[in-house]
Amino acid sequence: MRSETRKILLPYSIVILLAYIAFSMPLPILPEMFLDPTEGILSNAYSLKQKTILLGLVMASFPLGQFFGSPILGHCSDLYGRKKVILLSLMGTVIGYLGTAIGVMAHSVVGMFLGLMICGFCEGNVTIAQSVIADLTSQEGQQEEKAVHFGWLNVVIALGFIIGPLMGGQLADRSLVSWFTYATPFWMGAVLTAVGIAVIYFASQETLKVRGTNEWRFIDAVISGFKKPGLRLYFLGNFFLALGYFSYFRFLPVFLERVFDFSAAQLGYVMVYNSIAIALGVICLIPPLSRRIKPVQQLAIFSILLAGSFVLCLQPENPYYLLATLPPVGICLAVTITNGSLVISNAASSQFQGQALGTLTSVQVLAEFFTGIFGGVMAAQTLALPLYVGAGMTVISGLIFGSVFLMRGKRT
Repeated sequence: MRSETRKILLPYSIVILLAYIAFSMPLPILPEMFLDPTEGILSNAYSLKQKTILLGLVMASFPLGQFFGSPILGHCSDLYGRKKVILLSLMGTVIGYLGTAIGVMAHSVVGMFLGLMICGFCEGNVTIAQSVIADLTSQEGQQEEKAVHFGWLNVVIALGFIIGPLMGGQLADRSLVSWFTYATPFWMGAVLTAVGIAVIYFASQETLKVRGTNEWRFIDAVISGFKKPGLRLYFLGNFFLALGYFSYFRFLPVFLERVFDFSAAQLGYVMVYNSIAIALGVICLIPPLSRRIKPVQQLAIFSILLAGSFVLCLQPENPYYLLATLPPVGICLAVTITNGSLVISNAASSQFQGQALGTLTSVQVLAEFFTGIFGGVMAAQTLALPLYVGAGMTVISGLIFGSVFLMRGKRT
């Protein structure tokens, strides 16, 4: 059964890889695009503070779209099928990337904001792929297989974050090709998404067996997951966990740049090294752990360990010590992120998979907003403070998941 599941999941995995390459390509060039006084797209009439605020707004547009789009697309996939909805979402993503590229060429912040918000709204690939896994592993005794495949999706995402930033920097480099501009990565994003449409159309198959109810409203699609008694604490634990790891992802690069004077290229290597650690954590730890320890127990244990690994990264006085301190973070992230999704899927009914996992994405995106808003204020006071607070958030997450296990015992 496992080989059959992989065969059916392969087209969706390819689409996720292409999507995360497309999403991460612009990440290395956005700061230069907005803040560089000579090469940036904004007029020097804007102050550095104003440019920074506009950069933050544009970076927030994608998760803003995700917050509303993910539970809605997940619910629609429960109603109308996984394949049909992911095809429509990919078509919308193509439109979003084309609009963003045009906005960059026109030096229009509004155009970029709207284009990326459309991309975020239509970004339902991971939610739907997780729903496909749930469809294929719904029988009793398939929990290990389900955990392994949820983990493999994280490997694919990590691979996308390795390839994308390296590609993005090259595609915007005029010294390599004369017609390359800041818009080129977004044009390429549209092309990669179009390839994803072809992959899903020709190579995927529908896996939805039990369709959900057709009675829903827009707001209900966003918040109904929180109304499910068996899911509330899982969503809360995931929220604090996401506060922790988004604090790490956002502010460790700031810390390294300020303390060790890391260049953009060196920070890129840190991202790649961390992504490799996440991938190895999934490959080496998820299968044996899923055979021995329940997902909620893994979350309780590794959330606490994740907090300790964050603090460990702040101690080295020599940057080469990061070679030893970064892998524990990646390993803990592999276990916590995989099982954070898994406990939601296990607790949701077969008719509610897409919407429950979509609501989880909204919870994570909300945490991303909070870390962006408050983390910058904290970093302005003390550089390492956002990471210490993030460690505290993961401790709270671990306590929540630990209490759930103690309350529910074998049922979790």
